[in-house]
Amino acid sequence: MVTKKRRRSQLAKAGAQRQELRRAERARRRKRRQMIVTAVVVGVIVVGLVTWIVLHARDAGSASAAARPGAGDYASLVQEPKDVTTTGGLG
Repeated sequence: MVTKKRRRSQLAKAGAQRQELRRAERARRRKRRQMIVTAVVVGVIVVGLVTWIVLHARDAGSASAAARPGAGDYASLVQEPKDVTTTGGLG
């Protein structure tokens, strides 16, 4: 037969174990939630940054092309070959 004191001790120990399990489960859920939120925030920041860079580069490219006439096409970027009609080289 178990005494009242021993039974109370057993009940208190079991209650403490259940409470510890609940706390551990809450901590696991909190950590998982924080990881998900962090991943979403980082993803949003990366997408925003890439979008800003793409839009900013496109705006800067069109602004510089508009400032220089003929600068927007490939032909204006290619240098024309120089006329090599000098004499006095090899003969």
